[in-house]
Amino acid sequence: MHRLTSVLACCAVLLAACGTADAERPAGDALTVGLAAPVSCLDPHQTPQTSNLQVSRQLVDSLTDQDPRTGEIVPWLATSWKVDKQAKRFTFTLRDGATFSDGVPLDAAAVVANLDDISRLGARSPLGSGYLAGYAGASAPDAKTVEVRFGAPSAQFLQATSTVTLGMLSPGTLGKTPEQRCAGALAGSGPFVLGQVALNEEVRLSARTGYAWASELAAHQGVPRVRALTFAIVTDPSVRHGSLLSGQLDADLQVLQQDQRSFGERGPRLLSATRPGIVFTLLPNESRPALRDPAVRRAIGSALDRSRFAPLLAAGERPATDVLATTTPGYADRSADLAFAPDEAARLLDEAGWRRGPDGVRVMGSQRLSFDLVYSANEPYGSVYQLMAQQLAEVGIELRPTPLDDATNSARQGSGDYDFVSWAVTRGDPAVLASVYPVESANPLRRTQPDKVDSTIARIATVLDPAERAGAVETAAKAILSGGHGIPLFEQASSVGLAERVTGVRLDASGRPIFQDAEVRA
Repeated sequence: MHRLTSVLACCAVLLAACGTADAERPAGDALTVGLAAPVSCLDPHQTPQTSNLQVSRQLVDSLTDQDPRTGEIVPWLATSWKVDKQAKRFTFTLRDGATFSDGVPLDAAAVVANLDDISRLGARSPLGSGYLAGYAGASAPDAKTVEVRFGAPSAQFLQATSTVTLGMLSPGTLGKTPEQRCAGALAGSGPFVLGQVALNEEVRLSARTGYAWASELAAHQGVPRVRALTFAIVTDPSVRHGSLLSGQLDADLQVLQQDQRSFGERGPRLLSATRPGIVFTLLPNESRPALRDPAVRRAIGSALDRSRFAPLLAAGERPATDVLATTTPGYADRSADLAFAPDEAARLLDEAGWRRGPDGVRVMGSQRLSFDLVYSANEPYGSVYQLMAQQLAEVGIELRPTPLDDATNSARQGSGDYDFVSWAVTRGDPAVLASVYPVESANPLRRTQPDKVDSTIARIATVLDPAERAGAVETAAKAILSGGHGIPLFEQASSVGLAERVTGVRLDASGRPIFQDAEVRA
């Protein structure tokens, strides 16, 4: 167990009493948040991990913001924008007075430098490389005007400008190495600035003096009301929850299903919202011999009864009915394609030549139909994976859930040493599919030959008419499901527990908490 920061340090183990943590700081002066996983990289241009981005979102502002209720793109650092008819040229007008925390003005040249930086990072920016697909450069005709050009239509770019990945960093930060930036050598444009950084223990932020350019969606436009914001790494969910109930934590950023009954009208409150984007999905390594066969992949999907996942999921989470979450533009109810059909799974495996062995696991020659699912031991979904293994065993497939420490898990996934991984990618636009499935993406499927999946997903980014874009999403979703390239499991949600004395925390369009409006009552 990692320590909980100095505010919690007097707790020797789990929930041992340590007096009142509130007595150690003035009421309203500070807010301490429990993170479920270590912070490995603070540079929003580089990292795709949720725990990292939850911190980085407080450090950087974006050109636009996205209303989580309507999906509308609204002003932030840019007060207005124009998009040409082909969606190949975007012109932004910047607001006056914004600066970076190192004092450098946030002008058009700085925005151009940020976009160029993300483009140069390439594979180091797995999300940014998708957002800037087809990027042909940007220019600054004057200090307040930014022109961004694409070689092909980019219907998804305006929404991308609302993401933390395209958040603005100081030009001085961009000159540092990627490794330095990950470790915290960065100056952002946001309402908080970095203080002490201990990536495996805590990250301390402080309110930025003079900040006055919050998103249009913020209730409070100025300097954050809390002076200090600490993200404490608390990987044990029972410790996080107990610390929230006892007042040692002000927020728990990952409340589990079994703890939801602790929240009600009085006492700690639960803030929950379904995350848009790709649902939590079982992704096959298609370079593995057995998983090269679409019939095997489809059989696995047919053998899963997703309705039985529901009791194991957190607030706002529900069994998947599409490759996209219900809160994503382009979502459609495709539950018929995800129906529980064990007889169909058995038929597909029989026809593919897999026969039941003595222990019930199907075999073909000397090969067993047995697979490893690797995942971080910090994930809260181990019980779901065990249930999946039981269901797959019914049709003769052995699934071995394999929890690993973070370093080993990253190494295994990076090298392709797995049969299955489970991913979700959060984004309020259907172009999010391009971040996982095409050959030229993060590509956990280890695909090497572009096919209909790639071409249909690529079309989503270029079609401007809403009806045509919906049709492109439909075609892409069917290509993914019919080929068994992704096996949707459930929709993820942000489930944030807040102490009774904390108000003003809101969730952005990606389900990430925003603390700029937060207040801590006495």
